[in-house]
Amino acid sequence: MKSMKQAKKWIYKNPDLDLSFSLAAALDVSPLIARLLINRGITTVEQGRTYLYPTYDDLHSPFELADMVKAVERIKKAIKNGEQICIYGDYDADGTTATALLMKAFQHLDYTPKYYIPHRYEEGYGLNENAIREIAEKGSSVLITVDCGITSVNEVETANSLGIDVILTDHHQPPVDEAPAAYAIISPKIPGNQYPYEHLAGVGLAFKLAQGLIDHQECLISLLDLVALGTVVDLAPITGENRVLSNLGLKEINKGKRLGIQKLCEVAAIDGKPIVGNSLGFKLGPRLNAAGRMDTAKTVVELLITDNEDEAEEYAKKLDELNTNRKDEEKGIQEQAVQQLNDEYDLNTAKGLVVASDRWGDNAKGVVGIVAARLLEQFYRPVFVLAIDGEYASGSGRCIEGMNLADSLNSCSHLLKKHGGHQAAAGVTLETNKISKFKEAFDAYSSENLTKEDLVPKLYLDFETNLSSLTLDTLEQFDLLEPFGNENLPPQFVSKGLRISRSASPMGKDKEHMQMYVSDGSNPKRTVGWRKAEHIPILNGNNISINLAYSTGINDYNGRRSVELTFEEYQIVDRNPQYAIYPPTDTQSSGRIVDCRSNNKKDYLINLLNSKNPTIIYVQNSDMIELLLTKLIPEKASLVGTHVKTCTENREINLLEQIKNGELTAIVSDSTISEVSLQKLPIIEHVVFCHLEIDPTYFFKRCFPLTLSQNDTSLHLLYNNQSDVDLLNKWVNNRYPDEKLLRSVYTELKGIINTEYTNFDTLVEKLDIVSKDGLETGLKIFEELSLINKNSDNGSAFFKLAETSKSHLDRSQTFLKSQWLKQNCLNFIEFQNQDNIQPIWEEIKNECRISN
Repeated sequence: MKSMKQAKKWIYKNPDLDLSFSLAAALDVSPLIARLLINRGITTVEQGRTYLYPTYDDLHSPFELADMVKAVERIKKAIKNGEQICIYGDYDADGTTATALLMKAFQHLDYTPKYYIPHRYEEGYGLNENAIREIAEKGSSVLITVDCGITSVNEVETANSLGIDVILTDHHQPPVDEAPAAYAIISPKIPGNQYPYEHLAGVGLAFKLAQGLIDHQECLISLLDLVALGTVVDLAPITGENRVLSNLGLKEINKGKRLGIQKLCEVAAIDGKPIVGNSLGFKLGPRLNAAGRMDTAKTVVELLITDNEDEAEEYAKKLDELNTNRKDEEKGIQEQAVQQLNDEYDLNTAKGLVVASDRWGDNAKGVVGIVAARLLEQFYRPVFVLAIDGEYASGSGRCIEGMNLADSLNSCSHLLKKHGGHQAAAGVTLETNKISKFKEAFDAYSSENLTKEDLVPKLYLDFETNLSSLTLDTLEQFDLLEPFGNENLPPQFVSKGLRISRSASPMGKDKEHMQMYVSDGSNPKRTVGWRKAEHIPILNGNNISINLAYSTGINDYNGRRSVELTFEEYQIVDRNPQYAIYPPTDTQSSGRIVDCRSNNKKDYLINLLNSKNPTIIYVQNSDMIELLLTKLIPEKASLVGTHVKTCTENREINLLEQIKNGELTAIVSDSTISEVSLQKLPIIEHVVFCHLEIDPTYFFKRCFPLTLSQNDTSLHLLYNNQSDVDLLNKWVNNRYPDEKLLRSVYTELKGIINTEYTNFDTLVEKLDIVSKDGLETGLKIFEELSLINKNSDNGSAFFKLAETSKSHLDRSQTFLKSQWLKQNCLNFIEFQNQDNIQPIWEEIKNECRISN
């Protein structure tokens, strides 16, 4: 089997625009940021404020957790009586940060507990009886677990028998039948618990315990750097209370007060730069987790609790070295695994993949999960990676959407010694001589439960936007969304119909990366592709137009800051010569575009009407209907019926019936004829656009006859000169005044409506610097900003200056919406006026769901 780089299915949302403008105005952010908030489930101003500007007061009380009072009282009693307390952690980043957090919390209480971190390979995950006996022998009478213990029923019984009171803090799922008989269990997932947020990481629950023990808010806030680090790295969802904790914690990290984190940033080469979610997840996280994978995780705890600079530097360097070793180990295993999969499987038939080897060394168990994730990305199939050690093999699996990995193991549990996990990831141990049967069973289960559609990789994006929306000011507001992490992913967008304004070229030491400049009519944006240099020949082809899926960033080079895109994928929209008709006439299609923009309108319409084929002619407004019938084609006026905004469905049906009966040949209209009427009489063979449209919605609705398979319908583009473009651009700019014009209008208004209410018609007469439509928009904006007061009397509007004299335009929902509509209109005018009609057809086909 050869790994294949499949094109992904792009999936993105269309957040409510009116809601986004409302949120943007109330929260003082750009509409694009507001749309990102909606995609993240933020739909009210209150939710938005908590999300963007969280405070310590937004945290829930720790005493809402069941058993918290009991746990706090027992710990305080132990401290008072001089008992020994031991913190039992886990070897991953969540467990080690949680352990360090409680060590520092107890330090504030002038108490020094012991701590214990099990060895991944010698002891395995969670509590174990030998460790508990060792802890008892060393004199501990209280054991606090972090990030583990919720399923350790037998181990807690052992602790009880040895006189140890166990306080469990664990965010994992508790057993269905019975929880351990611990002294106290701190978990929002225990049945009957009423805590408002269920998804705290282990370090988050450790912080809750610290909150219960400590009244000093400043001390507690200083611990939030550890909470942010553990929460983001452990891939806990950055939602709800996790969002508050990690946002406040990120601010603490950037203060640079924790010596261990500071030294770790130095070895990760991110010192001097603001720490963001990506820094935590992809720079610091792998180094923290490398300790537990390759050696002992105690190094992490010591790094995070030490106040000695030399020690911190030594621990940080050791973690960096372990991470380098981890990457080497991972790379070697992955290369062997890929080779094995290529030799043993046929991707055309295989659905579930298993790779196993006894050549991967002692540390293989620590990296097989990472390798499985890499293989999943490369092959997009459920996969297990097993390390063979004598009679037994153990390893990790990763799964795509559409199948539950834990269920797949349940289906063949008779072959397994031990297994566990959830939908996306699982672990397994089995006898080596049963690997071949496990391969067959896993592939069979995968084949039965995965469809062809499931095997198509997905690319989840936020929404489609135009490049002009991506300003430096907007991108700087992305910092408000940090830290990015699970369920709060960095924004990714789609922009369609982009032209490559500067050719793609290689970059980087080994020329494996690439850069290009793309444009949708706005200023070209530098676009980079990491490890994508092989795409350069395709992207440098003739007549290339692309759809682009990308993330954004700010390039800061020599003091110059600019918007930069990083593309994930692209789709070629146009690699063909320009057509007069598309799709070509030798291609089967329910519709096609005819480019007649260079033709004389009068001659073209007369020739079309002479053919006697049923036709709809769309014009800009009712005045244009009259001009067309009395000035442009008066000789054909008797064959053309008129349709205006006020026409009923009965009138539409009547007009279509007259065409069907031969009484008329065409309808001229300034508004969209309803789909219901067109479906009842699907006779239209030609749709003509005499003028450019400003609204994409109207344009695509007017293309509806192309979807009716009864006819081969042609769409004629007959807006034929630059004056049409200039006229519409002028209308758009008049209808949606910019900031400069609005300031001028307000200045003149102050001299007119300063003392008494003035009606709208009078203002239209006195203000000649703005159109009537633009004035109407401006007055609504000023009213929303409380700059003017409005009264209505007998259907007339009167306006007077308000006492408020200053406000910011971005606080007006109407202003934000008008500027977005203005840019959208200008972009759509450009879209309709592009030279090549193929991209126009592709967009019509997409919007109207037409298949060739």
